[in-house]
Amino acid sequence: MNVRPADPMAATQGAQVRASDPKASVFVAANAGSGKTSTLVRRVARLLLQGARPEAVLCVTYTKAAAAEMQRRLFQELGAWAVMEDGPLREKLADLDEPKQLLSNARALFARALETPGGIKITTIHAFCEKLLKRFPLEAGVSPGFTVLDDAASRIVSANARETLALAALERPETAVGGAYNYFSVELDYGRFQDMFGAFESERRAIRAYADACERAGGYVLDIWKRCGFDDETFAPTIEAEALAATRWGQWRRAAEALVAGSPGSDRPCGEAMLRAIEAPSFAAVWAIFSTKEGKPRDRMATKRVDLWAQGWLQDEQARLVAVNERCKAARIAEASAHAISLALAYASLYDAAKATLRALDFGDLIERSHELLTRRADAAWVLYKLDGGLDHLLLDEAQDTAPDQWDILRAITA
Repeated sequence: MNVRPADPMAATQGAQVRASDPKASVFVAANAGSGKTSTLVRRVARLLLQGARPEAVLCVTYTKAAAAEMQRRLFQELGAWAVMEDGPLREKLADLDEPKQLLSNARALFARALETPGGIKITTIHAFCEKLLKRFPLEAGVSPGFTVLDDAASRIVSANARETLALAALERPETAVGGAYNYFSVELDYGRFQDMFGAFESERRAIRAYADACERAGGYVLDIWKRCGFDDETFAPTIEAEALAATRWGQWRRAAEALVAGSPGSDRPCGEAMLRAIEAPSFAAVWAIFSTKEGKPRDRMATKRVDLWAQGWLQDEQARLVAVNERCKAARIAEASAHAISLALAYASLYDAAKATLRALDFGDLIERSHELLTRRADAAWVLYKLDGGLDHLLLDEAQDTAPDQWDILRAITA
């Protein structure tokens, strides 16, 4: 018995028809070029065919270009229906699993979509949020006449804020901001320094929320050091100095001499390095003896030719230095994190002040203010009630590019 393989094209078309059914709530995941956007367009057409009001349909996509393409495809489809002969139009409807007798309805959709005030809402999430905030400015706490900064304008405002911050750091290096700026100007190259400010912009809401939450418990600096395992600020040089002070140099010399007497190829160089470290001790030099070039603990400190006491002492000393090195790492993380939060808060304050002077919001503000309006503010229920009266269907394109806050906005609308 011969079994014919299933037609993959027919299977795909069947899946697209099921996904475009307005009666089903659907999440589509498929490869690029597999017809996801076309399926979304067909779903809108079927919504209209089944009586949905054009103005009650909201399509949200990721970019302006994608929104324009979606609108072009939809009007191309509906325009073709308006002038199509009966036979081909019946086939079109049959392919969509729609009743063939809806010919007159199908031909009228193009005119309905064009004549509806505002038309079908095919837009980006940022454009939707802009319209939302302009409709409810008082409820959202924004200026009624605000403008939106595009990417180019945002970069100019950001650059001015960074320049102001740099000047403030130079004028007052003793402040937290001055110390933070000087710290990163040494630790980071130019590219990474600029990337850091980009991260400040994208995460400014979370950073501000974290700093505010820490105010009741002594501030974010203390919180950071506690999270890294310290009761208060304890910097790496202090930890290293204490570790060197605790070194038993007599035992150190004895172990070094045992290594020098051991294997010429491996033990002796290590012993000689230990003897040199006695003359000019530093934690970096000491740790280099007990670790690899990559900074990891050496697997073996001595061969069997070295006496047993020295082998045991070297293992114990290595374990002590490993703990010290880990503590130094934690201290450096805490120091860098505290500096980063200080710099991020100062930069955000200057950036927000510059936007306020311009009565402008950037794309991040659109999402943040809309998120707050729909999920936190006291007027959220009333705003959602007003939106619910005008929206019946929401279709989201490029879901994988939708951030958590954007999902919260869409969930609030559809709830």
